[in-house]
Amino acid sequence: MGRGMQPRKRKGEAGLDDDVDLVLRHVSRQFPREVARALCDADQKLVEPLGWVETQVTGRQRRLDRALSVKVGDERRLLHAEWTLTMTEEIAFRVFEYHNLTALAAADEARGGRGKPLPIESVVIVLSGREEPWPAHAAYRTSPARAPFCGVHFRIEPVYQRTVAELEARGSAFWMIFTPLAVDADARNLEAVLEALRARTNEREFAELGAAMVALADADKRERRLADVVHSCLSREIVMQNRIFREGKAMGIEEGFVQGQLAVLARQVERRLRRPLRTDEQEQLAEHLRVDGPDAVADAIFDPESHERWRSLLSPRTSTQ
Repeated sequence: MGRGMQPRKRKGEAGLDDDVDLVLRHVSRQFPREVARALCDADQKLVEPLGWVETQVTGRQRRLDRALSVKVGDERRLLHAEWTLTMTEEIAFRVFEYHNLTALAAADEARGGRGKPLPIESVVIVLSGREEPWPAHAAYRTSPARAPFCGVHFRIEPVYQRTVAELEARGSAFWMIFTPLAVDADARNLEAVLEALRARTNEREFAELGAAMVALADADKRERRLADVVHSCLSREIVMQNRIFREGKAMGIEEGFVQGQLAVLARQVERRLRRPLRTDEQEQLAEHLRVDGPDAVADAIFDPESHERWRSLLSPRTSTQ
């Protein structure tokens, strides 16, 4: 999931459209609870997101994408999702690669005194492709065919093969954004979905999720013109001026650099707290970094004169800070 729960795209791959890539990154960050409860293979009531975590394989000097740390009942795990327009062997290898590198990073964390390595759950959300139904699980095998299995298993979620009713029945606003890709999507049921989504979300959430539906409808390869239907149900402000497009695209060039700074600073704060940052704490730290700049944030973290100044970075910024 981009960064952990967000889609990743590499040069030369048949990847996601830029707008879809951006939207899914943004939705993942803005709605971690919805994403965690939608994608974990467990009862939704037992799933709670703990925040995005940065992982690094110290022995290989390689920083990985972020994963979503979740709690399922009494168990903590790392949740990794890949979004793809079509399911290919390259996607299966990508899951295998990420899973194994994340396992190495988790082992590094455990050796640092944080307990046992966390289990990793991987799922691939497929947005288009073949008509033949996909199996619930797939694998990337590294062992010979007749030998005991060695490799990685992962779940497949082909949203484009689901019906609108099936996606709605999952009880998550997250799944509702994929309804323009549903096998039976049409003007009538999409209008009903948007009304239901408006009723269960606030104005900001509806704007974010509605824009995601527009981008996904545009990505539909079946040319059913459902993007026009979604557009007609949303205001121009939501479609053209919401936060996803206004800020996301403008920040796209600098995102990697800024995220790298945030990752380093967040890691130092986590070491002091002796726990991962919650999503709201990461958002506050990011806001301080954006407004005050990296030097001021670093000074607060490493200030030798005040051992508590760094805690202010996890609270809403005020003019006195």
